[in-house]
Amino acid sequence: MIPLFRKDFPSSKDELAQALDEALHKFVHKEGSIVDVRSRVFPYLDEIAINFDGARFDSLPPAPAPPPAAEQIKPAFEAAIVTLSAQKISIHGVPLDLRLEARDVALHKGADANGEAVLLMQKVRDGQVTVSVRQLELENAIAQIGARETGRHGITLEEVRLAIRARGPRSLAADVRIQARKFLLRAKIDISGQIDIDENFVAKIFLKCKSDGAIGSLACSALDPILGRLSNKSFSFASVLLGEIQFRDVRLAVADTVELTADFGSAPRGT
Repeated sequence: MIPLFRKDFPSSKDELAQALDEALHKFVHKEGSIVDVRSRVFPYLDEIAINFDGARFDSLPPAPAPPPAAEQIKPAFEAAIVTLSAQKISIHGVPLDLRLEARDVALHKGADANGEAVLLMQKVRDGQVTVSVRQLELENAIAQIGARETGRHGITLEEVRLAIRARGPRSLAADVRIQARKFLLRAKIDISGQIDIDENFVAKIFLKCKSDGAIGSLACSALDPILGRLSNKSFSFASVLLGEIQFRDVRLAVADTVELTADFGSAPRGT
């Protein structure tokens, strides 16, 4: 669901492109236009193309408000294809690549609790979204975030090494080895993590920091605010979908790049 922050719903191709562009710019730092809408016969759209390439997200959008009641949602547009490209973006300093493609998309309209227009992706024949990050870039991001947190306690991170391995098509494990120092004292810190996605497309995250000695214990304590927000938490992929759209498959792949790919649509393939 995309809030448009306006009372009146777009009534032309150009108005739709402008409304989407202004709404998305509220959550992203990027110069220039983000949205391009092509349509020969409005409200039938040939393509909605969203380009976040090189954008910076300093904060994630707030949790979506409850969708309008079913009786308040009405058909708005049909798009042959919706694409989203987000190459080399940064979310809280973590570099990511994301791409999405959805075909035969039915977009509905409604209003939020304030009476402002919202746009909902109600049906999709076929869609796929892929999120990827290079292990080396993720290692650098972990080092920067860890140094910021432990630096407040006078601890210097001298070395950070990350290794991620696949445990199956929907499971991966990660090990972070850290060499830390405070004054002349040094300590080795081990952070282990695991992500498992079950048959209901619920991801569960486990993280643990361990180290011997006072310096290592202090470093783990400094990292706890971050690790605690993620460890032993679960996330349902289904929670990000609305209308009749369902996930069909979610899979993980690990090489130099860690990649998550999800297939979705409004009905199982072949129906």
